[in-house]
Amino acid sequence: MSKLARFHSGFGRLANVEQPLVHVCRLCPKYVPLERRGLPRTRKQIQTLAAKKGGGGKGKGNQKKAGSSIADLLKPKEPWERTEVVMQNLILVENHRRKVGSAILEDIEISEMAKALWEAPFAVLSHDKFENEDPVFTYANKAALDLFEATWDELVGMPSRKSAADEPEAQEDRNQTLEAAAENGVIRNYTAWRQSLKGKRFQIKDATLFNLETPTQKKVGQATTIYHWVFEDGTEGGPAASPPVESTERPSDEEIKRAEESVQEQAALVRALKEEHGLGNDDEEVQENVALLLRRKAKLEALQRRLVAAEAAAAAAESESASAAA
Repeated sequence: MSKLARFHSGFGRLANVEQPLVHVCRLCPKYVPLERRGLPRTRKQIQTLAAKKGGGGKGKGNQKKAGSSIADLLKPKEPWERTEVVMQNLILVENHRRKVGSAILEDIEISEMAKALWEAPFAVLSHDKFENEDPVFTYANKAALDLFEATWDELVGMPSRKSAADEPEAQEDRNQTLEAAAENGVIRNYTAWRQSLKGKRFQIKDATLFNLETPTQKKVGQATTIYHWVFEDGTEGGPAASPPVESTERPSDEEIKRAEESVQEQAALVRALKEEHGLGNDDEEVQENVALLLRRKAKLEALQRRLVAAEAAAAAAESESASAAA
């Protein structure tokens, strides 16, 4: 025992000693020298063995890996990765299901919900009404931050009353909506004027406001989902916005063929990244190429709709001409 510089109790651990290393084990009645177990005896032997196996040592590769791990640990987390945000999202999702009567997002695993809600195409916000006399925003997803022209740190913690114009009429209208939701549990399809942190005004449409309650039925806030918004210049946004008017001109066969080949080429690239390179859906390169694939598919579908519409219009015109001739 006098040779032990440091002692760690526990099964299967190694303790440092001045000369030979010993194996410390609760199941062993004595400290058994490592040479009897065929294990390296000294620190130098351990370093040599580790170097042969590709581990340990002081190689540059290990330094880079260690540095990368430390950098990953020190990297600030995205809002959706924070524990308190995840827990808040779970309350929001459950209350949407109970109050609104539907899932806020379909076919999403609960473990992926925080990220999916953060990346949703519609705006999601919440504030701590019932908990604060002057409620502040407690959550805003990426679409909401873009809409209000703010960062997470700028919007979250800001009094939610500042989302409306600082005018008596605008504030009174907003307060009436909040109180109606507080009493009824949910308000659907409401419309109101709001403003970004940079002063840009927009009208929210197809919005739903609902209360947030804990499993013990304690009211802790309200959340809103916004699917459609219109700026003062008429520009629309959100997944429920009116789609842009597509051209009615018939696309050429060559144009459709090129679009089909483009989709097939991109789909093959995505498959290769997964099957040949072993990348998964969470890898950035896969996500970028899947996004490009979806854009190419959307372009092909738009061309196909134009073709169908053009052929229908041509058939209708031919039928009308035949009727007029008769």
